[in-house]
Amino acid sequence: MHSSLRVMAPFLFVLAIAACGKAPVAVPPTPPPAAQLQGPKPVASILDLMSGQLAPTSELLWNAVGTTSGPKGAIEKRPHTDADWAELRRQAMILAEAANLLAVEGREVAHPDQKYLNPPGPGDLPPAKSQALIAAERPTWLAYALVLQGSALATIKAIDARDVDAFTEAGGAIDEACEQCHKKFWYPEAPKVP
Repeated sequence: MHSSLRVMAPFLFVLAIAACGKAPVAVPPTPPPAAQLQGPKPVASILDLMSGQLAPTSELLWNAVGTTSGPKGAIEKRPHTDADWAELRRQAMILAEAANLLAVEGREVAHPDQKYLNPPGPGDLPPAKSQALIAAERPTWLAYALVLQGSALATIKAIDARDVDAFTEAGGAIDEACEQCHKKFWYPEAPKVP
């Protein structure tokens, strides 16, 4: 051992002991009595989830692959780089977890006085009617959430395989899951399109 280290070793040891003595000690919280134990309560409304997670994430996934017209002809859009695929996977994971959030018991369709981001369309139910319908048919609501999650998981599988065709097909399944749920709980009274 070098002489400078021999001289400093006791000093460093004392300094380490002193530092440990002054370090804050993490104390685990005391759990509440069993009668008070409840899971977290939902904070976001279904409208919040739709506008904050579900719609933007779905749109990003749907628009990741396609063809548009440009001044020099068709422009193909698709993921190419590791970063492109990683971002799509992150978005698909958000969508898969958002399906779990939809299934949380007690989530309101809308908070009192919460406004739609876009004006309701013809046949759209007011939030209170959608809330009553979800409560009356909760097993169906949960089944739609599972279908959405399954579609998101198929998307993740396609992303992991870097299979653009399977990715596009899974995106169609996400669209169908959303549309069928909306027809049941959001706009069941919408005019039929001929």
